Amino acid sequence: MSEPAKYDVGIVGLGYVGLTLATVLAESGSSVIGVETRPEIVELTNEGTPHFTETGLPDALSGVVRSGKLRAVNKFDPSFTCDTYIITVGTPLSADGVARIDMIEAAARDIAENMRDGALVILRSTVKVGTTRDVVAPALASSGKKFDIAMCPERTLEGKALQELRELPQIIGADDQAVADRAAALFRRLTNSIVQVS
Repeated sequence: MSEPAKYDVGIVGLGYVGLTLATVLAESGSSVIGVETRPEIVELTNEGTPHFTETGLPDALSGVVRSGKLRAVNKFDPSFTCDTYIITVGTPLSADGVARIDMIEAAARDIAENMRDGALVILRSTVKVGTTRDVVAPALASSGKKFDIAMCPERTLEGKALQELRELPQIIGADDQAVADRAAALFRRLTNSIVQVS
């Protein structure tokens, strides 16, 4: 069996947050694979066509797909692995008004199965304080593999996502300074403005 393809970054969830981030990371030179369960979005992405309207995204996305820097698949499999995984799945409100985290849990379990020892996992979805430590970390730890984990919240405004990803300060939170530095190094490919928090 051949060695799995290795990507710099795996983005889990190609909604608004995930697709814009995947595109800008690919433009910065990273090799990116996007994992998205909705087959129509995988197909559109691999054609270089965004599934929503965003300033500058059609040209940027088609460029990185043509260059081979970004591709999409609809599930993890043993044919690829990543140095860094970024969870950008949705957290819609449940009927009783609480943010659902089932998609985050599922993404973390899928990453745990796919990752190699030493992978960096970043949570970027909008969640309450403690989700990285209480939900994502235990799912990853159950694999028995070594990993680093950080929280880097998304803060992009619709219509300005590509510009803001390159200009807004990126907030990095981690329990360990070396992990925070590692996450910061990834986002420095986009912007020099990094704010590290405890």
